[in-house]
Amino acid sequence: MKHSGIQRFTFVERVVHWVVGLSFLFLLLTGLAFSHPRLYWLTTFAGGGPTARWLHPWVGVAFSISFVAMFLIWLRDMRVDADDRAWLRAIRHYAVHDKAKVPPAGKYNAGQKMFFWTMTLLGVAYLVSGLPIWMPAGILGIGPFYGGVVNVMRLVHYLATIGGGLFLIVHVYLGTVAYPGTIGAMLHGRVTRAWAKMHHARWEG
Repeated sequence: MKHSGIQRFTFVERVVHWVVGLSFLFLLLTGLAFSHPRLYWLTTFAGGGPTARWLHPWVGVAFSISFVAMFLIWLRDMRVDADDRAWLRAIRHYAVHDKAKVPPAGKYNAGQKMFFWTMTLLGVAYLVSGLPIWMPAGILGIGPFYGGVVNVMRLVHYLATIGGGLFLIVHVYLGTVAYPGTIGAMLHGRVTRAWAKMHHARWEG
């Protein structure tokens, strides 16, 4: 089925986005399962505890590679300028859909850019903390990582996971319930001109 409107995302951009999103969801669920006995039942979605423990770091590798690809794809568009800072000052109006008081946004508004940079920092935290947990004996000549270091990395990994999980909930909510029509851009790559004018008036399309 051919969709009309403006192309917002290419096929490659959409594939990378979904690989990042779905791999992160898997890591979030299995990570929470490992964090507390009452949540261990979540491993059933991954084939049980042993399978989940084996898959978790390897899916983490897929997440890291796809995240780097996503970072490189969108880096240029995620630079914050003066218009973005004005948008951030009006974010309370955006939150209550008072669009008359919100400066027009480009292809990505400042909130999306802040999400991008926050998730980038969290992505680095996942990688830096996850590798010593996975390979405490050492990685490429670095290490071994002793008990105290591994325990600190576990705490960093856990806190980053909680933060990423909360941001994921907000991201999904904004892309579905709060702003209808948004998720279509990540499903078939296009948005209507009315949607673009309403949410990203400075974007030429």
